[in-house]
Amino acid sequence: LPEEIVDALKTLQDDVPGFSGKRAREIVAKELGKPCDEVFRDFSDEPIAAASLGQVHTATYKGRKVAVKVQRAGLKELFDVDLKNLKKLAELLDKFDPKTDGADRDWVSIYEESERLLYLEIDYLNEADNTERFAKDFRDVDYVRVPTVYREISTPRVLTMEFVDSFKLTDLNRIDELGLDREVLAKRVADAFLRQIIETGYFHCDPHPGNMCVDSKGNLVFYDFGMMDELRPNVRSGFRKFCTALFAGGPMIADLDLATNAKSLVDGVEEAGVLARGADRLAVEKLARYFMRAFKNNQLGKSSEGVKKAVGVDLQTLTESDVFRFPSTFTFVSRSFASIDGIGKGLDPKYDLGKLAQPFIERFTEVQKGYASEGEKQFRTFSKATGLNLGDINTAVTSPRRIAYVEETLRAMEDGSLKIRVRSLENEKALERMALTQGRERNILLLSVLLNAASLATGPILRVGTMAGAAYFGFQAFMDNAKVAKFDKTQAKFVATKFEGDEED
Repeated sequence: LPEEIVDALKTLQDDVPGFSGKRAREIVAKELGKPCDEVFRDFSDEPIAAASLGQVHTATYKGRKVAVKVQRAGLKELFDVDLKNLKKLAELLDKFDPKTDGADRDWVSIYEESERLLYLEIDYLNEADNTERFAKDFRDVDYVRVPTVYREISTPRVLTMEFVDSFKLTDLNRIDELGLDREVLAKRVADAFLRQIIETGYFHCDPHPGNMCVDSKGNLVFYDFGMMDELRPNVRSGFRKFCTALFAGGPMIADLDLATNAKSLVDGVEEAGVLARGADRLAVEKLARYFMRAFKNNQLGKSSEGVKKAVGVDLQTLTESDVFRFPSTFTFVSRSFASIDGIGKGLDPKYDLGKLAQPFIERFTEVQKGYASEGEKQFRTFSKATGLNLGDINTAVTSPRRIAYVEETLRAMEDGSLKIRVRSLENEKALERMALTQGRERNILLLSVLLNAASLATGPILRVGTMAGAAYFGFQAFMDNAKVAKFDKTQAKFVATKFEGDEED
């Protein structure tokens, strides 16, 4: 988007036109059951930030400077109307979404998840709970700060918190003036996000620059915990398995180890509910191996073979089978990722979450192994490097039996007692096109017969009847022809190794 549009959209984060300080005092008084001046001193007339759901004023409470978040009036009624219309849109999308990217989205489920979180977001006591839970999750991270909540003067529409002085991570001039290291800040942003998604499974859905700031010492300061979400146990477990398999072995991993990890990655995708059970595992694992190797090459700064040339046929088959699902929670994971990625790249042009995640995932994997002591960790690392471990010894001992098994299998192939099932995707596609073509030719033939009959018919009723039949089969032939054209276009998209417009080498 043009920079002027981006700048205008940024104002929606915390620079929306606010309501008057007088109106804010009235809301506070009504919610707390006593005049605002009896609870707070120096309640500011102007808000220090104003967003779509509320605005924040500063005040003094028992000698401490606090931030008082006051909700706009009539939000629930507005939500009721807007969400009712959005539900109708979601139902239409479920009916007419062509799903051409192969992802089977349940738009109604996405709507329901959004509705649930939006209504929770306008309950400030729920936000207080979220704030305290998030602070607990990061209590051992010294560079993350979360404001303390004053529950005794908080209600569903008024939230009072500790005032933490900070500024936006997009204010690069101030970051440079204070001598803060941009690369360190970018890494902290990435690590904080990865901790939420992978370790705790409880994440901030809206970490834009107005909600994730930095103080003068370089600590990250999180605000606005109204919209938080939690990965379901199966999604969290599957996502952990996915990440562990993706990053295991580092960028220089051998193909054999990568193939083993690809199986584990597919298991994780299936457990998380992204891959339909009963999908073609061989095709999915082949796709996983390709993308894992491409990811490793990207970490090394190397290019990879084009996806259509490497796995085009398998990708087409999986796309057309709708074997991939899009869990509703992933809507907010994607939203959170997009915000984090934008902040990180703004701080450091070389920012790459994939590269920054490598050491994080390795540390997480080591912790998950549950070593009893540092000595046990060192011993297992040494054993893995030298082969002096039970797994490798077992492989060496059982190798003769495995070779014998391979020999038996070959002999079974020779004497015909072993049957091998081979799936030819090319032939399947050829047969599918043949079926479409036959349907078209059948309708054309019937069209011709009826047109001839109409020309020979003597009575008006018979002539009209045969002409109507000819029109029907003509329309069917037209539709079949459109299906064949669409099939050929889709097939060409997956078979070609270059997109239209690509320059020739």
